[in-house]
Amino acid sequence: MQDVKDSTQTYGEVVSIRKASELETRLTASSKSNQLTILYFTATWCGPCRFMAPLYTSLASKYPKVLFLKIDIDEASDVAAKWSISSVPTFFFTKNGKEIDKVVGADKSSLENKLAKYAS
Repeated sequence: MQDVKDSTQTYGEVVSIRKASELETRLTASSKSNQLTILYFTATWCGPCRFMAPLYTSLASKYPKVLFLKIDIDEASDVAAKWSISSVPTFFFTKNGKEIDKVVGADKSSLENKLAKYAS
């Protein structure tokens, strides 16, 4: 894990997004640096989300060059609406400002496999 940080880059940790403007800032920065970004849409009341949370956090440590974002659909309902979230957990993989893949549901192996594929 690196200690180098600025206002838009975070290495080895999960960044919580609370409003659309925060997400746009992060996505713009990651797109400019050709960085893989994962958006994790979750909710505090969601059992499968709680099941996936420890894995997501450990993956952030394992892949420090990937930007891991976490969006609570109740806190940031505008972001959830913009991304047409109908089920949680949902994970979107983005690169260069474009969605390249997604995982819907608490599918640990699919999340790990896709992350390994795109992070390499």
